[in-house]
Amino acid sequence: MLITFVATLPVVADYEVDIDLGTLPEGNTEISGTTALVVDPGPPEVITGGRNNADLVTGEGMDLNTAANWGNEYVIQFTLAEPANLTFSKDSEFAAGDPDFFLVAGLSTEFDVDLGKNVAQEGIWYHFFDSPAPDQGSMALRSGTYYLVVESFVGFDGAVNQVDATFSLNLNVLPADWPDEVTIDLGFIGSEGNPLTFDTFGSSFDTQLAIFSFDGNLIQENDNAGEGLQSQVSIPEGLDAGTYIAVVAGAGATFDLGPITTLGGAVGDVVLNYPSNPNLGPGAGTSTTRTSVGTEASETVWFEFTISLGPPLEFVDLGKIADPGVPLQLHTLESLVDTQLAIYDEFGYFLYYNDDANGTLQSLIDIPEGLTEGMWFAVVAGYPSTFLDGFEVGAGIAGGSYSLTHPNGIVPMVLEPTQPDWYRFEVGDPGNGGGNDPSRIQITSLTFNPATNEFTVAWDGALPGPFSIQMGSARDLAAIDPQDNVLPVTAAVGLVASPVTLRVPESLELEPKVFLQVVGIAP
Repeated sequence: MLITFVATLPVVADYEVDIDLGTLPEGNTEISGTTALVVDPGPPEVITGGRNNADLVTGEGMDLNTAANWGNEYVIQFTLAEPANLTFSKDSEFAAGDPDFFLVAGLSTEFDVDLGKNVAQEGIWYHFFDSPAPDQGSMALRSGTYYLVVESFVGFDGAVNQVDATFSLNLNVLPADWPDEVTIDLGFIGSEGNPLTFDTFGSSFDTQLAIFSFDGNLIQENDNAGEGLQSQVSIPEGLDAGTYIAVVAGAGATFDLGPITTLGGAVGDVVLNYPSNPNLGPGAGTSTTRTSVGTEASETVWFEFTISLGPPLEFVDLGKIADPGVPLQLHTLESLVDTQLAIYDEFGYFLYYNDDANGTLQSLIDIPEGLTEGMWFAVVAGYPSTFLDGFEVGAGIAGGSYSLTHPNGIVPMVLEPTQPDWYRFEVGDPGNGGGNDPSRIQITSLTFNPATNEFTVAWDGALPGPFSIQMGSARDLAAIDPQDNVLPVTAAVGLVASPVTLRVPESLELEPKVFLQVVGIAP
């Protein structure tokens, strides 16, 4: 007997452009339309609206309620030739429905299995215009092509009413006069004292790179790194906690205190590689944009970043609680306090969070895929709390007796209002590299240049070296002997200094994921 199972998969389609406004002129542009299906018989026939290709929009800084739903959309494409300040104005009430407005950097969508929704992936800004007219929303953008997506709000999960919306807005475009108006925020990139490396490898022109303190003092600059025309700045001693600015300009320009950059330098497509979370893999620490001839705002790019104080000094040490890749749970379910729970990796990146689990006021973090080997931190805080990269926690006012349950036991504690409780725990055996490796070698930054197929890796090892770089595929990682714990492909040997740049070995070039480790020599 032949039994055939047929599964119906969700239909996923990217956004489709309904109208292309081309390059926006300085001044006012009227934008209007409807999310409903409109067919102009032409010729040629033109169809706009009537498509529901995303129910939700995500992206960095997009803190939308995931229970919300949007129906049909109208997609407007436009291009900025220069960095600009954009102001969207609702001068009269919308004619029909509840249109909401999203700026996205790309048209891609993906189906989210947990939410059961198609989700747009590249959101950068939104405004609902729910206040009575006149109402405004504004933002600054660098030159490039963007998409204004007008979505018809249709309700929350369980109460969706598919209706269309009709809209009319005025869009005002003014040039950005200064680079700080269109700064790209890289956020937290590391803790004080950790080695830092920035480079422009992959850029299309002869670059210059400088690092400034937030008050405008020049810390370090570089024109040509190695044999190329791109730039690299390495700060092996790291930086003090605080906010800094990385400035990319072209050859021919001059950096000065301020930061100030003279005009007349080369321009083109910019790639900045910067320190990032090794747990997020290659590409996580790369930002791309472009510069163009004109003003300081168009000929240079400012990247703002922050350095944290580092891990908490006071914590409860839970020791080893799991092996790598083993399902892991931490929770406060046996508590009466309204808690919030988060997990940070040893580099200070905020990776997991939960507030109210299973309809309770307590917290549960469930990680079926487990964690990678290393040192990790959990933090419990009372509601309402905020959690940011860099071990930054703003604890709420809730307090009282609670218990943290982890795979090896239960820790009873008393939570003080406005004070977070920190816990440190190990996954695997990071103290000796997970096997017979005698030293703990911490990778402090990892960047990938797809144009050259090269990694730049920096580390802080307990031994002086020499070191080797080992690489492997996902299959290689799964097959590692716990007592050996070394990936099979040797990419470099005899290294004595960090950072280094090296190509992906030919045998791994077609792999969707490549894993990298720094290995020291036993004393």
